[in-house]
Amino acid sequence: MTYCICKRINNIKLFRLPAAVNAHLLLNLSCLRIHWQNNNSFHRAIALLSSVFGQLSYLSLKTEAYTCISDPLIITGDTIQQLCIDRLNPLAKYNLNLSFYIRNDFEEKIIFNSFFKVPFAHQHEPKVFILECSNYAYGSNYHCFMVYTSPYNKTILSTELLSTNSQMYVENI
Repeated sequence: MTYCICKRINNIKLFRLPAAVNAHLLLNLSCLRIHWQNNNSFHRAIALLSSVFGQLSYLSLKTEAYTCISDPLIITGDTIQQLCIDRLNPLAKYNLNLSFYIRNDFEEKIIFNSFFKVPFAHQHEPKVFILECSNYAYGSNYHCFMVYTSPYNKTILSTELLSTNSQMYVENI
């Protein structure tokens, strides 16, 4: 799991936080990027840093999570909405780059469908895309999908997002 802090001085400077977070650094926190590897590390990071979400001007969440539908700490659309998005300053911007590989959820797609039910998925800015991916490489027990926000500042989309084997779901507002 990686935490990066952006501290505004004339321009934005990035640096990694050590394992023990210095509380004095949190007072100046304006930008936070959280890249987690599993459900436990996500919940640890949120527990540690959620008290500063209200002062952020930018939040970035990134993962490539392999998990099981029965995991008690599984991350759903509601989890992201309640623990992250709802705690942000209303003017804050956020970026999502979430890839999920959910074991034993291919039939019902509970986690996948949870992302369609949350308010952040229906906002105009940033536009949220939910992309169901081919599970060919992972087997029929896995349901694979991505949740990401529209690129900004002339970001170029990866060709993986435009695969012919993928099916894109975009909510028309």
